[in-house]
Amino acid sequence: MNPTLAEIPELFYSSETGTPIEKCLVCEKYLLDKEEYVIEKAFTNYPGVNTKDLVWEFAICTDCMKVQMNEYSEESERKMTEYFQEHMDFSYQNSLRTNQNFDASEWVSKCIIKGTSIEECAQFQISAQCLGNLMLFERTPFMISGEAMDEIIQLMSNETLDFFNDFRGKYFPPPEDLSPFFKERDFVLI
Repeated sequence: MNPTLAEIPELFYSSETGTPIEKCLVCEKYLLDKEEYVIEKAFTNYPGVNTKDLVWEFAICTDCMKVQMNEYSEESERKMTEYFQEHMDFSYQNSLRTNQNFDASEWVSKCIIKGTSIEECAQFQISAQCLGNLMLFERTPFMISGEAMDEIIQLMSNETLDFFNDFRGKYFPPPEDLSPFFKERDFVLI
């Protein structure tokens, strides 16, 4: 089955502008003219009050993503690949594609690893692969729960965790007066 391209849904728009994210976080290349890139967003969810807070969001071009992934230690890259191969279940995405359902909120409604519904997740990350101003509906978009992210973090070497922390510190530094309250290791590039 060929991949399906559709307009990027608002769920993956910039929270600041309310429009598609235009530039790569790292190289600042304009993305909406046929560039291949990934959009990632992380949220903290408050199920009891039916609301969520955006923790961070960004788009990163494929070239920059490859450079960043090269910073992973060999051990971390191997363990992460094995974890994803063993635990990722694309059957839900495949059924949505077969039924021609390209509602991104449906695609990210449950964790691709744990099967947990988004409403039950205290934290989660969503990811989508894009080409220019279109989103690729094939294996993305998907959601990974905080529980699965914690398992992934446990697999990472100290070298890779240091890279994650440096990346987060460079691009998403907490306000100075709040930095003591931010978790030390809560960032993973997926």
